[in-house]
Amino acid sequence: VRNDSPCGSTIGPMLSAKLGIRTIDVGGPQLAMHSIREMCGAEDVAHAVALFRGFFTSFPEIDAALAVDEDD
Repeated sequence: VRNDSPCGSTIGPMLSAKLGIRTIDVGGPQLAMHSIREMCGAEDVAHAVALFRGFFTSFPEIDAALAVDEDD
């Protein structure tokens, strides 16, 4: 993905496609990621940790409620 592209790219979609496993691709928000003036909020890390902790604590219930499209 070019540097002036309106959206970023991560390895999440590639891993999901190549490995055939369900994935989620999340991370803390940053302005101008990988630039010389990259920045994010000081409290964003704590919010991300709380989100991830809540997700993985509740994962069995979340997983049971998800509908996954299967290729036949």
